[in-house]
Amino acid sequence: MKAVVLAAGKGTRMLPLTLTMSKGMIPVANKPLLDWTCKFLEFCDEIILIVNEAQRDILANFLNSPKVKLIFQDEPLGTGHALMQAEQHIDGKFIVIYGDDVYGEDDIKAVAGMDAPVVTSFNSDNPGAYGVLEIKDDYVVGLEEKPQKPKSTLVNCGLYLLDASIFTLLKKLDRSPRGEYELTDAIKLMIEKEKVKNYTVKTWIPLTYPWNILDANKYLLDKYGSNISKRAEIRPGAVIEEPVAIDDNAVIGPNCYIRKYSSIGKNCKVGQAVEVKNSIVMDNSFVSHLSYVGETIIGRGCNVGASTIFANLRLDEKNVKVEINGVRVDSGHRKLGAIVGDGVKFGTRATVMPGKRIWPGLLIPACHMVDEDIKSEVPLSTFRKKSE
Repeated sequence: MKAVVLAAGKGTRMLPLTLTMSKGMIPVANKPLLDWTCKFLEFCDEIILIVNEAQRDILANFLNSPKVKLIFQDEPLGTGHALMQAEQHIDGKFIVIYGDDVYGEDDIKAVAGMDAPVVTSFNSDNPGAYGVLEIKDDYVVGLEEKPQKPKSTLVNCGLYLLDASIFTLLKKLDRSPRGEYELTDAIKLMIEKEKVKNYTVKTWIPLTYPWNILDANKYLLDKYGSNISKRAEIRPGAVIEEPVAIDDNAVIGPNCYIRKYSSIGKNCKVGQAVEVKNSIVMDNSFVSHLSYVGETIIGRGCNVGASTIFANLRLDEKNVKVEINGVRVDSGHRKLGAIVGDGVKFGTRATVMPGKRIWPGLLIPACHMVDEDIKSEVPLSTFRKKSE
């Protein structure tokens, strides 16, 4: 059996992280998202990754993988167009899966053992945000995209078991209103043409927004446990509350507190009296002494000056909202810190308010309060003036 992994998307709602890395290469529990997906698909004979040529980090990561075949989608024309790129490599039934979502390993294997076609569903608290499935006698009889009045709570979660007949349906598609060829439109045609089984998965974490990365990090650490490298240096007085992930050559402590659901990448340094809680600190980043990092994602190669605070709770204790593509989006999280791009440098005693995003390569002056997203290079004099 083969699997096709759709991974060519740009991930604009994941900014600033996806300015410097592909969405599928964002580390979760210290492994790129696509590494987890491919781990769950190890039982397949071949894994076909649909990517775009700009995703050099994905290409480098899988270039020498004997099981992974890389295929380019030369134009961003939607999920249906992406799947079409795999047609000549498919014979028989195959799995289709979104490479930037997290699914349960057991669910994937259960679907693979069924007879095609299968459309999977997930019981959602917010079905109107997704494609809602209508199920009758364990078969899918309808699919409606983002309905105002959902007929059920079961939503399409983007994991399919298909056969080569799907390509005939894909070739019949017209472009959607957003100018793309949608895989879900082909699925609708398939539902009209033949009986399509439904399988309801137990686990599905769609990684749409940055805070979903923290959700996935928690799930994977709970599911697969701690991974603390033998090459990490844990200094005296460091308290580690598992499960956590700590990678090679990380230096932890002395006298710091790494709370559960935290992931610390390669060559990181977490200094004295630092507390890291339910956060991701990516490779080569340094969190200096007396700092607090709560529910925060810190990119690669960052330097967090001493006594820097990433606040993660509003005073009114309401859900934290984050600006995404010009819209204030409710994260659904009462506690959420910052999203920090690669290479950001913080002076001492900086404070970052909940839900704020900082673009890569910026310099945050000492004692500055970040109370709005910082999206482009701003002269240090501007920051100093605001801080005075």
